[in-house]
Amino acid sequence: MNTTIVLVGTLDTKREEIVFLRSLIRARGHEVIIADTGVLGIPGLHTDISRHEIAIAGGENIDTLQQRGEEAFAQKIMAAGLKKIILSLLESRKIHGLLAIGGGQGSIIVAPTLKSLPFGFPKLLVSTKVTQAGARPYVGSKDVLILPPVADLAGINSLTSSVLTNAAGAISGMVEIEKPEFKNKPIVIISMNGTVTDCGLAVKALLEKNGYEVLVFHTIGTGGEALEEYVKSNKVHTVIELGVNEITNDLMGGLASSGPDRLTAAGNRGAPQVVAPGSADFINFLGPETVPQKYKKRKIYSHNPQATLIRTNLRDNRLLGKAIADKLNRSRGPVVVLWPRKGLSTLDRKGKPFWDPATDMVLLDTLKKHLHPHIPVLDLDLYINDTEFAQQIFTAFEGIQKEERR
Repeated sequence: MNTTIVLVGTLDTKREEIVFLRSLIRARGHEVIIADTGVLGIPGLHTDISRHEIAIAGGENIDTLQQRGEEAFAQKIMAAGLKKIILSLLESRKIHGLLAIGGGQGSIIVAPTLKSLPFGFPKLLVSTKVTQAGARPYVGSKDVLILPPVADLAGINSLTSSVLTNAAGAISGMVEIEKPEFKNKPIVIISMNGTVTDCGLAVKALLEKNGYEVLVFHTIGTGGEALEEYVKSNKVHTVIELGVNEITNDLMGGLASSGPDRLTAAGNRGAPQVVAPGSADFINFLGPETVPQKYKKRKIYSHNPQATLIRTNLRDNRLLGKAIADKLNRSRGPVVVLWPRKGLSTLDRKGKPFWDPATDMVLLDTLKKHLHPHIPVLDLDLYINDTEFAQQIFTAFEGIQKEERR
């Protein structure tokens, strides 16, 4: 099969690097499509997707962008146009991988495209910007490989040639390697994090034993985004939620938010949901210096130098309970909620630093108050990481399947 890799960059500043990459990728036997996202300067190279085409696809003429001289506006137009063209090529199966290089402007322009490409599609960004600003604005929840060039991308030298050779080898390898095939099993999604791992792995084992494929998403912000994105665009049998801390973070200003749409995709698609409000006892921050002053008098637990957890209080749990209920009430498919009365995480059980049954009960009471009567809440005298609680999750899962078959 002929394979084609798209090279994206601003040719007025990255022409030498693009030419170098093209020669390496062609030497591997792949076709190359060059997309020029530059606005000013002279490309100096024939392109397969010109800046003029990209600008038009984004809704403007390149001459207009040059005359206005507004960087933010030009970046927005070029980003929209590139995304539209690349996704069209993908839909027609004309491309098999994408390699982008850039500094600040180039990375910003290609970011929406990277975040729109499907899971599993080979995508790599060589960027001088991402390591400084963090990867999330550029890659979102997608499986984008990031390669910092160390030196600035300002020509080919002993350092940049080595980095770019690795980039060409990486994207070539990604399109060449034969991906394993999995048996066509129904897919179940599980959300969890380290404080509910025992429960999550036990449920996973039960599901796999009974013929399901299980995808686990880590509830640290990007994990929840990836979960919602996957459920939106793929056929999913059931979603089992064991970590709701991303919703808490969105409400309370924590640093592990997945945004306001968390806990909505499954409901919108009508996929069955089994929900245990695990990890509802804390808000996530990074180092202690990232904790806002208003939380400094709360119970604080330092998991590691880059993970500081703040105990939720009564007010937080009222807001969280109503938010979860409102999201689940909009679900088009069946939902069941399980409550572990003896603790919601490894930190929230008798003898542990966040153990606070009264505060937890406010969350349960709020859920019961706002959930539709047709959504059952099973109040169990168990700890979330008990083996028996995992069994109850699986039993609830089986019960939903029986309801669906009626």
